[in-house]
Amino acid sequence: MTRQVDFDLAIIGCGAAGTAAALAAAEKAKDANQSLKIVILERADYEQRGGNTRWTAAYMRMENIDQPAPNFVEDMVAFSDNYADKSYIETLHKNAGSTLRWVESKGVDFDYLPTMFLTSSKPRLLPVGGGRAIIDTLSLRARALGVEIIYEATAWNLSLDEAGAVNGLKVRIKGGETMELNVNAVILAAGGFQGSHEMMAQYIGRDAHKIPPVCEGGYFNKGEAIRMAMSLGAKGAGQWDAFHAEPVDPRSKREEAGVMLYPYFILVNQDGQRFTDEGYTTIDEQYEAVARKIFYECPNHIAYMIADQKMYDIPNYTEALQTEQPPILANTLEELAEKLNIPKENLTKTVSEFNKAVQPGEFLWNKKDDKKALGITPEKSNWAIPIEKGPYIAYPIISCNVFTNGGIATDTEGRVLSNDNDPIPGLYAAGEMTGLYYGKYPGGTSVLRSLVFGKRAGEHAISYISSK
Repeated sequence: MTRQVDFDLAIIGCGAAGTAAALAAAEKAKDANQSLKIVILERADYEQRGGNTRWTAAYMRMENIDQPAPNFVEDMVAFSDNYADKSYIETLHKNAGSTLRWVESKGVDFDYLPTMFLTSSKPRLLPVGGGRAIIDTLSLRARALGVEIIYEATAWNLSLDEAGAVNGLKVRIKGGETMELNVNAVILAAGGFQGSHEMMAQYIGRDAHKIPPVCEGGYFNKGEAIRMAMSLGAKGAGQWDAFHAEPVDPRSKREEAGVMLYPYFILVNQDGQRFTDEGYTTIDEQYEAVARKIFYECPNHIAYMIADQKMYDIPNYTEALQTEQPPILANTLEELAEKLNIPKENLTKTVSEFNKAVQPGEFLWNKKDDKKALGITPEKSNWAIPIEKGPYIAYPIISCNVFTNGGIATDTEGRVLSNDNDPIPGLYAAGEMTGLYYGKYPGGTSVLRSLVFGKRAGEHAISYISSK
């Protein structure tokens, strides 16, 4: 049985990008005295709606609500080795403050709240209540303007008219039935593909199915919207074989159960050997690279933070341990090695050699202190203190997938581009399903760009519909 349902604008996804797009579109239509039918299609049910946004703290790379962090554009371009779209980044920079003010005007407060980064090189502004406050507030405002939200609905096919403009959408609802929507425009805001074992294997590579999403919302991001756009000739962008990684306690059931305290101690692999300079820079600028090393270089894709009782002397240490699971404790290193299934002689040798390599100097927990461990491989650049005060402490760490980097190319209005760099009429995309990042992720930009380009896509879509 097929049902015909008509909407002027269909938005796929109820996260930051989708709700910003819906509200911006509804407001623009109202301002123009247009009565347009707008719908959000969300794969999850109401209780789990919002994809990654629902679970994230939503860090923003902002000096204050009006001003992006220093060197915003330069850093984003440099981190990508000059592959990222500079005009997109410049548009993000120009519109970041005004977009956050728009979100604030809807009822979301912003503040500099404690983060899991005890050291950082860039400021992080947060919405009070995290990403969930964004989607709850924006979706409520959109509903008040007549936007419909259909839950447990998965879009799986787009169609074009004879002129190549989007005119139809097939949606599978709970139970398997499909409804066909006749539409004038579609905004894709359905996240990346970290929830698809098949796409993870195709683009990230061998064993990629073993990289869990960092939160439950990631499991709903299965990549169909990316595939739908590409089937129409959409251009890809971003580094398809990479993902934004975070070091997480695998025992935890919490979202973003990050273990960000390791710069003060050491990391060892399953063989009991160090494999990285744990303190080469502030935690916010290095955790992604370390998480990738854990997956790609460590046996069984796991590492362990080895610490001692001095951990409890570090101010605010609990902020850097977002796991609810207790530490693994042992009175001796040999006992700890046994609990971790690490060769005893390897762990004791690693710790002994590290302790001997620690150089004198003042330990400063809140900034780079130049307190090194020298003459070992790898050396340690900052925060080197002996591990000698039992009971000894361990936390297991794996690499989790925050979002995938490969996605759809758009222009600065959110219009999906073809491989010839022409906009596909009536098709827009925003958020983590659009490709931007290469190389190193510039922290605090993902939710920010979702809001900025979700809003821009929603507004432009109404202009496009009006022109028809």
